[in-house]
Amino acid sequence: MALGRFGPGGEGILDPVKDDLSRTLPSGILFLDGTLDTLDRHDSLGHPAAQPLHDAWVQHATSIASNSDLREYLRLKFFDQVHRGKYESRPIHWPLSSEKKTFVAWITIHRWNAGTLRVLLADHLNPALTRLEGELNDLRNARQGPDKRAARETEQRFAKVQKWRDELVAFTAAVQQCAEKGPPPVDDKCPARECDARYDPDLDDGVMINSAALWPLLAPQWKDPKKWWKELATSQSKKDYDWSHLAMRYWPKRVDQKCQTDPSLGVAHGCFWKYHPARAWAWELRLQDEIGPDFHIVEAPYRDDGGHEAHRAAYLADCHEQALEAVEKETLRRRRKKKEPQAELCILEPGLWSGHPELCWQLELRIIEKQKADFHLRSPDEPEARTAYESKHPESVEARENLLAWAKSQMDLFDEEEDEEPDVEDGDEENEDEEGEGEE
Repeated sequence: MALGRFGPGGEGILDPVKDDLSRTLPSGILFLDGTLDTLDRHDSLGHPAAQPLHDAWVQHATSIASNSDLREYLRLKFFDQVHRGKYESRPIHWPLSSEKKTFVAWITIHRWNAGTLRVLLADHLNPALTRLEGELNDLRNARQGPDKRAARETEQRFAKVQKWRDELVAFTAAVQQCAEKGPPPVDDKCPARECDARYDPDLDDGVMINSAALWPLLAPQWKDPKKWWKELATSQSKKDYDWSHLAMRYWPKRVDQKCQTDPSLGVAHGCFWKYHPARAWAWELRLQDEIGPDFHIVEAPYRDDGGHEAHRAAYLADCHEQALEAVEKETLRRRRKKKEPQAELCILEPGLWSGHPELCWQLELRIIEKQKADFHLRSPDEPEARTAYESKHPESVEARENLLAWAKSQMDLFDEEEDEEPDVEDGDEENEDEEGEGEE
């Protein structure tokens, strides 16, 4: 509820786009500052949205962790003792942590967006760093006093705050790198990123891939993302995750090269039409039968190209023969599937009929001959182009009429042969069964 995954009444999963999140922590971040005293709530525990956490702690603390306060329990114990196991190492709430877990930011994957890490920096880490540096300045002045005992205590406090400050500086730098560039290699054998890119998670990539790109921030409490990042970076055999959006984000050249040879990757990254137009055309024809007659494989511009519309138009213009072969193949597939002749097949794009009427006409004749029934290839430009073709080629019209007459005669002959098959009387049928048994 505090992070915004569920509503106050238990409803969820909340959608940040349309649901009311006014009762949740801003940006879905629960920031815990371990340098604060137990009763000091100058981190996210002081926000009204965190009150359900305090209420639950009052009710259950003794049975959960009697020797901890709420902040300490959430920073140091909750992820390992409860959350990770509950979700079988695919947790939905992630504890971004400094090296010694003095500073921890819980964020749920359903509230992540491209700006989350920048909000963490601006609203939580930088203010905490300013507070610690201010205290260090005060301590520098205080340790110059005449009271030696007070000076020693001040020195001890200075050393502690200095360690906190250094830990926070390192944590802030790691958050900045992951937010703006991407994580570093995990070791010398791990390939580096091809380019810098902002962290912009995609739920379709899943917990494993999205968390891998944050491995330096998760490693203090969760080791798996570090291993997953190396697998993502290496991209080999069964550990090849180049289908993911994050792989394209950090290794665009490598993934693009694979898209050119692997149609499934082309589909995943929106360049199916660009690199595999023949297959995209064939898929569209089939899915127009299975999903709906207006179905299109829609792709936005890929690297400033023209998107699906431009690639489809170029394919039909440059590879019209191949496109018509796919139309013929799809028509015959539908005939086999439905076990009946196909009267027509409709394509949504103009150009084939007006640009290549002879090829379209011949395609129709071949299908008529194969299915022994009339067939028409329909398209927006077909009526006008057909009329013009028929007026110029009356001999073709006559040949088609002769072919249709032949096809009808073949179908009539087939029907007569079926009608002429002798009926089997009940007694004869029994005798046939007995004879068959004897032969066996």
